[in-house]
Amino acid sequence: MKRSPSQFLAAIAFTIAATIGAHASPVFVGSWSVYDPAAPLWNDPAFDPNGPLAYTAQETAALLFGGAASDYYISTVSDQVADINHLAWYDVKGWGGYQLAENYSQKYLGAYYGPTMEFGTAFEDSPASAFVQDNFVFELNYAFRIDTTSVPETGATAVLLAASFVAFATLRRRTSLLRVRP
Repeated sequence: MKRSPSQFLAAIAFTIAATIGAHASPVFVGSWSVYDPAAPLWNDPAFDPNGPLAYTAQETAALLFGGAASDYYISTVSDQVADINHLAWYDVKGWGGYQLAENYSQKYLGAYYGPTMEFGTAFEDSPASAFVQDNFVFELNYAFRIDTTSVPETGATAVLLAASFVAFATLRRRTSLLRVRP
């Protein structure tokens, strides 16, 4: 079956895409309790009238370990990658500790843990934070940073180079045959 140069180039592009697209792998970087000694105290007068900033678990991981919130997966199970459940422990003001999604965001005025003298009348209306000294929460949140460096495997690189060489040699031979003919 004869193949056109464009078919060879398409095959090369497919080979490149298939070999260099390594998967992002999470790496355990640390853990914290919601009631961490470094967390802001929810009724600290310095934060009146809106209370301290409220953090999602991913925002807390970025605050504690660097990077952006989107760089992290959070788990409530353990420090093992296989156990990542994308849940985190939060303190919901007036309701206590709850497991919620790693990116759960319920913040007073979109940013704060809420007025220091008020409690939400319903769970859904109550601000939540994964990093605040309010109710003592013993459970830990485990942070995993997503390693986005994409390095092709050695075997995949060898296959890519061999395929490229064959395609290039075939195209060059066809081009030289066309030039020789009168």
